[in-house]
Amino acid sequence: MSSSSSQSTSSTNSPFLAPENLCGQTLLQLVGEGHTILASIKILSERIPPAFLVAAGIPQNNGPSNNNDNEQSNSSGGMFLNLFGKEERRSSNKPPTASSSSEILLDDNQKSSCDMEDAKKYTPFLFDFSYLHNPEEFEATLTNQDTTTTTDGGNNNAAEDMADLEREFAINHLPTIQEYYTLFTSIYNYQSELNRFSSDLTKGYFIQYTVESVLLDQEGRALLCEAVWLYGVILIVLERLLPGPIRERFIIAHFRFSNEGGGDISTIESMCKLCKGTGIHPPQSTNSASFGQHVSHKYPMEEERLFARYPLPVDLVRNVVGCLISDDVYRQSSAFPNVDQRSIRLSRQASMLYVVLFFDNAVVLREEEARLREIVDKYFYDNWVVHVYAGMTADLSIEWKRFRAAKAALDNVLEVENVKKMHIQNAKLIGQCMAELRAYLTMGILTDSFVLDNRHDLLNCLRKCNIAVRWRILHRRTTNAVYHGIVCATASEVTADPKLQGDFAVNDTHVVSLLLLSSQLEMQLKHIFTQLLEKKESIWINCRAKASGMMEDLAQYFEGDVTLARVSRHDGLIDWFTSMASEIRDLAYESGDHFTVTGRKIQLCVQALEDVEQYDLVDRDVQVKTFLQDSRELLLQMARAVGINESIAQDIKFISDISYGVESMKSYVKIIHSRISKDPSNVNLLQGFFLKLSNSLDGPVVRLKQLKSPEVERVTGYYSSQLVAFVRNVLEIVPVSVFGILVQISDIFERRLQRLPLKIQGDKLGAYAQLGERYKLSMMAHEISIFADGVLSMDNSIIGGIEINPRKLLDEGLRKEMVRHVSELLYNLLQFDFAADSETVASITKHQAAAMRSLASLSRRLEGFQSALECIGDYVSIHGLKMWHEEFSRIISYNVEQEVNKYLLKKLLDADSAFQSEIVPIPRFPRTQNEPTCINFMGRMVSMLIKITDTQYTTFSIEKSGWFMSDGTEVCGLKTVSLLCQAVGVYGLTGIDRLLCYRILHELHRFVKFFRTNVTKQGVLLEQLRDELYPEWKTPTKAVLIYASGSKKAEMLMLPMLTCFRRIGQAQLLRRMIRFELGRCSRIDAKTLLQSVSTLNASILSSENPFEESPPELKKFCDMSLAVGLGDPLQTVFMATDPLEGLPVLLLLCVIAYVPKLSYNAMFGSLSKNKSGYPIDGWPLIAGISTLLKQFHPSYSKSFLAYIGQFVRVSVAACFERKQVRKDVASQLTEDLRSMLVLVNQFCDISSIPKSALHEHIPQYLMEMCSDL
Repeated sequence: MSSSSSQSTSSTNSPFLAPENLCGQTLLQLVGEGHTILASIKILSERIPPAFLVAAGIPQNNGPSNNNDNEQSNSSGGMFLNLFGKEERRSSNKPPTASSSSEILLDDNQKSSCDMEDAKKYTPFLFDFSYLHNPEEFEATLTNQDTTTTTDGGNNNAAEDMADLEREFAINHLPTIQEYYTLFTSIYNYQSELNRFSSDLTKGYFIQYTVESVLLDQEGRALLCEAVWLYGVILIVLERLLPGPIRERFIIAHFRFSNEGGGDISTIESMCKLCKGTGIHPPQSTNSASFGQHVSHKYPMEEERLFARYPLPVDLVRNVVGCLISDDVYRQSSAFPNVDQRSIRLSRQASMLYVVLFFDNAVVLREEEARLREIVDKYFYDNWVVHVYAGMTADLSIEWKRFRAAKAALDNVLEVENVKKMHIQNAKLIGQCMAELRAYLTMGILTDSFVLDNRHDLLNCLRKCNIAVRWRILHRRTTNAVYHGIVCATASEVTADPKLQGDFAVNDTHVVSLLLLSSQLEMQLKHIFTQLLEKKESIWINCRAKASGMMEDLAQYFEGDVTLARVSRHDGLIDWFTSMASEIRDLAYESGDHFTVTGRKIQLCVQALEDVEQYDLVDRDVQVKTFLQDSRELLLQMARAVGINESIAQDIKFISDISYGVESMKSYVKIIHSRISKDPSNVNLLQGFFLKLSNSLDGPVVRLKQLKSPEVERVTGYYSSQLVAFVRNVLEIVPVSVFGILVQISDIFERRLQRLPLKIQGDKLGAYAQLGERYKLSMMAHEISIFADGVLSMDNSIIGGIEINPRKLLDEGLRKEMVRHVSELLYNLLQFDFAADSETVASITKHQAAAMRSLASLSRRLEGFQSALECIGDYVSIHGLKMWHEEFSRIISYNVEQEVNKYLLKKLLDADSAFQSEIVPIPRFPRTQNEPTCINFMGRMVSMLIKITDTQYTTFSIEKSGWFMSDGTEVCGLKTVSLLCQAVGVYGLTGIDRLLCYRILHELHRFVKFFRTNVTKQGVLLEQLRDELYPEWKTPTKAVLIYASGSKKAEMLMLPMLTCFRRIGQAQLLRRMIRFELGRCSRIDAKTLLQSVSTLNASILSSENPFEESPPELKKFCDMSLAVGLGDPLQTVFMATDPLEGLPVLLLLCVIAYVPKLSYNAMFGSLSKNKSGYPIDGWPLIAGISTLLKQFHPSYSKSFLAYIGQFVRVSVAACFERKQVRKDVASQLTEDLRSMLVLVNQFCDISSIPKSALHEHIPQYLMEMCSDL
């Protein structure tokens, strides 16, 4: 691709590209738009939502198929049928169902970045183009869903759930769908503009220009060929990276979800014609080792049919083909002047010709044998794997097999013996290059004078190295089984150089060695030539001064007056050397003469100095001959220096082009890692290798730079980021090796080193010293420093505008490894076995003990990691403790963020996450079988806390701050939360608190929805009860009957309310314990921070406008307040909602219904269940009711207390009335009354309601009297 860049300097002065030349600017804009579209395809292909991949249903092990076109006979599609023509893929128009989508083969990155089970739920409404045949039928499949009953006793309409799912999908993915639709539109516009440009040329709208005249201009010829070529490449890359099934689903999704989807039907028809699938899927297996691993190798896809959807004018294609066959479009003969290097010099034209020949229904490939023989003899006589674009390659022996003329022409070259001959020649060339490179790269060889003297030999060495590497890299990717066996032959033993006898085996290790050494030579030569260009004038002046000085010294020498000089005076030589000195001084660097005239003068001077040695007096004097030799060398140095120009740098840039292998390099990463692992000093060879790869960035952006397009930054940024990611991947072996040693250090800190007590007895110092273990630590630290030195010794370099800082790369690599190890540790250790069918008192106790052991083990392991990071910090120049806290907090925050997604309609995707990073990614793991509802370890920790504090088996005691079994065994208390803090730290506790908040908010929303859908139906009942109980301070007549009647009528509403209240209350009580632990830790470890935050909090609350701070700052302060344990979680307002009429009366009925099932337990100081196994507990119920009432106006709480007070007074009156009738009834009533008073007292305590407010409704004397009953 760098061939374009070599023309950029001259092209800026070309009349064809002048700003006022409309023809040239239009064509340049087309080419720039083509490169932009290709970059967009690559960018979007890496961000395909998993739901579209799953819905596409590409089966595994699906090889290429020859499709027979079947005419569609179904006429029910109406006007949409003309969008398809011949159906190329399907044999049935039946709408897909939720179970009809087959699994798709995904790469590891996609599997790790998404949950495929979550993606499958969206497949029922992601349709392909068969939707357009009968949209009503497909929509009916979504609405005709059965109605099922939920476990909470309510009804769940599956059709409504599907509609909600569609709405959720549209909210989260509509911007992405619109991006893809915009891409497809830009491709359609590109071909329209190209056809319009061709038409304008033909009609003469550009006055002086026609297709033929444009092809006569050097820049016009290159641009027009590129424009046609880019259109073909766009279609090929689109089909390769965004297959038809995926494109179709994006189009239909845009049609269904976007507000613009139902607009112009002609636009829809154009998009469908462009994006419909070809029916050809990529093969899943091949003989090429790299083909199955990367999408960078092209497979046959019937391009002639693909290009025929929107064809180009036949005359335009024919002219471009003729130009590519006959002309040297880019004129790079200076880079590869030898006739044997013709195929390399014309390699870019060959790749363009390969694509353009598919236009015009591939007539040339099918029928024109004579022209194909000419093409093969000129471009493909010594190669058959071509580079298409940006690393994508194609095997002509496979691609042209279906074309008669092309196959016949290629078979003349690709005989087995010829292929073997090419392979052997390349192997010999690699061996020769390796020997030359080792000689040139010997330390001290590449000096300025050596480079000036051997410039042509060095450039020839570079040519041979790059020719050998190019042939070997490309042809090792061949998919022809026979040729692959020849090119990829393996030797019986591993050798440093290729085996130049027998089977001439060349393996990937040899290719990597040649790449690294040649790139090192290229880097050094570029550096030397750059310096020579900068100082060639000073070289000229210094050499001229030295040479003229030597001539003056010789003239003085032959005067015979010099001390110790035994030579007689010779006036002729004196005059001659004096005049020679004058002539040398007259050689001017900036003279008006052409540089060839100056060179001729230098040549005459050198010749004269050689002739003067023929004099006997000079010939007999060794010292004079030495002076003459040195003078000649200085004059030649002047000639060579003046011959250096910028074209040499351009030639080196073109010679070292490796754009063909940017994707192939991924297959060599393991070999590079192996070399570095064996010898860390090999890292020094990588800088030249990276600079060589950076040259490949010029091809896609050089035209955009000429155009001064605003897309330059985006396109350059994408390709640069890809290359920088590759650099990180290559250098990743260093942090991986370092972290592997760090794990061993962590193990020593965790298990072997004894902790030093405050005081040690003298006779035990030896035991605590543990010299053996500390010696191992020192050896490991030394090994780490060796690995780190290799990276830290590299210089900063710039790749595509992005600066590569080796120290920063090492830091990022260590962070990446730390994040991966810690995430795996959290995933593996924080898995809790709580089977639903085994939840009993005994199993809860057992699982709680296992969970505590897991937390203790995690605490020890993480502490070991932290200590090890602190230990190696100085050896790798990092702040270990700072790195630990930053990355651990990011891991926790990201996993909390992902776990919260299940409560949100608008999901927070990885691309929008503030905690996820492409450089240091946080891995995602599959859900565990035991807890499939939890997305990650944070959800599992919350689930574990919820399950061990289940109200069905435990009782909460606020005095003892914990949950207890009926026998008094503590299952979750302050020790549990403290152990949790030791395991996941303050970050983990704040994360759990946030998840509990979202759980509470979710339950509150469910309650509000439940109230408005179910309770509102009982609105008449609640209104009647409110009227009959009004006023609350008065005891109504027949109050007992009123309560009994209301409780019976509202009985069906009580269980869902109880479930909601106990879930909310349970979460609130857990938050209360977490807040206490955070406060305890801050008082011990961060007392100053706690005081500062407390002071700032008081200052903000006492100010006139507490919310004058900006939202980000306020949120940061709230997070800090939570971290130090400030505030009461039970006072949290989670949501703002409209009033719920009748809520206090409904809460009264709920309390009346469940108070009889509770009794006061003196051991715990709380209300506990009367019967074991019943899912109710006093404190969670009270906390749930209190939290619900906090979301409404305080009048709701006052009303609730008034109704409770009224009920207590009625109960007291009833108690005294019935006490004399039936003792058992009176006893039960007395117990219920006592439980009610306990409940209302605890409600006031937990809600921070003063007792005076309670005594307004229940007099104090009445409460004291009732407590004695």
